[in-house]
Amino acid sequence: MRAALALCLLLLTSIAAGAAGGTDIVAVDDLINAPRGLFGRTRAAVEQALGPPLSVQPRTLPATPTAPPEPAHALAYAGLVVTVSSRSSTVRGVEITEPRWTLPRGLNVGTPRAQVEATLGEPQLTSDTSVLYLDADGFPNTVELHFRGDHVRRIEWSYAASD
Repeated sequence: MRAALALCLLLLTSIAAGAAGGTDIVAVDDLINAPRGLFGRTRAAVEQALGPPLSVQPRTLPATPTAPPEPAHALAYAGLVVTVSSRSSTVRGVEITEPRWTLPRGLNVGTPRAQVEATLGEPQLTSDTSVLYLDADGFPNTVELHFRGDHVRRIEWSYAASD
């Protein structure tokens, strides 16, 4: 119930922000889709792009309003963790902590917060330590940029189940 309420709040906030013209949805979508272009959409594609992971750890993807919790694996690389569904082998999450990869519009770990918000516009959720953006295509795919001081220290992507 809480997850459904949170998702509704996110969607309503997104609609309100879009109506105000405050979010550059093209820039947001470019950033949300960046890991898929860099690493692929499946575990096989990730391992082909990056080689074998340094470690593989079991994880559980949280329940959503339409799906129960799901087993997954976290593939760890230097400065990167890619979470893939155990059931479908699709990428469900990405986290970067180092600026090793070229991301759209000059955004990366180390980017000043002011540049993030000037580039992407108004986030759908904001706090003192992070901003979260939703994609435009109707799926609950997100990118969240976490800050230490006034600079990005970590970027996390979350992708809806596609199966």
